[in-house]
Amino acid sequence: MLIRILYIDQPHIVAAVVCSLIVAGLLKGTIGVGMPVIALPLLSLFIDVKSVAMLLSMPLIFSNLPQALEGGKTARSLMQLTPVGIGMIPGLFLGVRILLAIDANTARIVAGLVLIGVGGITLFAPKLALPPRLVLPAGIAFGFFGGILGGLAAMAGPLVFIFMLAKGLRGKAFTKEASLYLVISSALLAILLAASREFSWLDLLISTAAMLPVGLGMYAGQHMRDRIAPETFRKLVLIAVIAAGAELLRHGLFS
Repeated sequence: MLIRILYIDQPHIVAAVVCSLIVAGLLKGTIGVGMPVIALPLLSLFIDVKSVAMLLSMPLIFSNLPQALEGGKTARSLMQLTPVGIGMIPGLFLGVRILLAIDANTARIVAGLVLIGVGGITLFAPKLALPPRLVLPAGIAFGFFGGILGGLAAMAGPLVFIFMLAKGLRGKAFTKEASLYLVISSALLAILLAASREFSWLDLLISTAAMLPVGLGMYAGQHMRDRIAPETFRKLVLIAVIAAGAELLRHGLFS
C-alpha cells in the first residue's frame, strides 16, 4: 500500500507526507514524546489511516530505541513491563484486525475519536497512585486498551504512560520503561501489518526510510528545546490534536 503511494500519488502528496513527518519529529525532539499524536492527524490529511499506521511503525521503533537502552538494566525494565505486555499483545492483535477490516471513512471516524480521547486524557490526565496489589491487574488492563489504540492508530503509549506514572515511575526510570514499551509494541505492530494482505515487507522499507525526515525534525526539536517551555508547548499541541481529531471525525461522518 505504501509502495502505491510512492508510484501513484502526485509529488505534492509525497512532499506533504515528508513535511508531516518532519513536524512530528520536531515534537518528539522538543518534548521527548508524542510523535504519533501529531503525525496521525497531519498524515491523515494526505493518506489513509491504515497507511499512516504502517508508515509510523518503524520510526516509532528507531526514535525510541536509544532511550530504551540508555542506562542499562534493560532486562529488569522488561520484567517490570510484564503486566502491560500480557494485556498489550492481545489488544494490539485486536486493534490491527479492526483497522484492517474497516473502510476508509470508518477508519477516519475511529481515528478522530481516538485522537479526541487520547488528547483529552493526556491533557487532563488524573494523578493516580496505584497500591502495589493493583499493579498487576491495572497493568494488564491498561496494556490491553493501549494495545487496541496502538493497533488502530499507532498510539499505544498514552494510556500506558498514565499507568506508569500511577505506579510511581518518574524521570529516567519512566523514560526508559516508556521507550522500551514503545519499541516492543511498535515492532509487533510492524510485523502484524507487514504480514497482512494489505501490506508487504517492502512497505517496511518505506517505513524505515520515513525515519530520515523524522530524524531531521528531532534534530531541530532538540535544539529548540531550551527556547520553549515544554509544558506550554505540550498543552498547545494537545489542544491542536483534539481539534484535528474533531476534523477527522467530521470528515469521516459527512464525506
